[in-house]
Amino acid sequence: MLGSTSLFAQEQTSKDYLLRANLKHENKDFDGAIAELNKAIELNPQDKYAYVFRGDARVEMGDFQTALTDYTKAIEIDSRYAIAYYYRANLRAKMQKHSDAELDYNMVLKIVPLFSMAYNQRAKTRIKLDDYKGAISDFTKAIEIDPKFVEAYVNRGEARTDVHDFQGAILDFNQAIIIDPDLADAYYSRGYTKILLGQKQSGCKDLETAQELGKVETHFLIKEFCKENAPPKKRRW
Repeated sequence: MLGSTSLFAQEQTSKDYLLRANLKHENKDFDGAIAELNKAIELNPQDKYAYVFRGDARVEMGDFQTALTDYTKAIEIDSRYAIAYYYRANLRAKMQKHSDAELDYNMVLKIVPLFSMAYNQRAKTRIKLDDYKGAISDFTKAIEIDPKFVEAYVNRGEARTDVHDFQGAILDFNQAIIIDPDLADAYYSRGYTKILLGQKQSGCKDLETAQELGKVETHFLIKEFCKENAPPKKRRW
């Protein structure tokens, strides 16, 4: 009986370290969070949550390789721990390891088939791998799961622009704007796509709206395509 009580106290103490680590993480004290998580892991080396939380803190500090090790350890403890695969996939994508990231997203979706964000993230990875057909299919699946997933509409629209499906792209941007009328990215991408279609006046209006909504880089497209008094480009004879 005494042994059971001691184990219970140990588990409670480990959880206390996790809670303190979470508070420190929220306050951007990542060193402090890692210190708390180290103690939690010392008490319970099989705590998959502690490894994931420590990986998150290490990502915030730019320590990507060690963060990968933490996520991998969490997966070794629980091979069906979907969130560990998801965070490792996101980190691998950030590190430009797109093929490895895709494999992790595959595992996430095998475990949680209706995870719309994972489809969206895998689609972005597939674009990096020049798999536009697979990417558009994934964006579509994300939208089927969550019809209000505005980012997926914008992402699918941009992918469609890249493969010259301009009309399909504009339909996606239109839907994104219906869901979120203040979404600068949707106006920006729709404006650019309209200009590619030769709809300069309407496209420039969208770009101006995007700029008003705070998308700073819109300035360059407006300067390039929309300023009537912009100096003409020099011809090469």
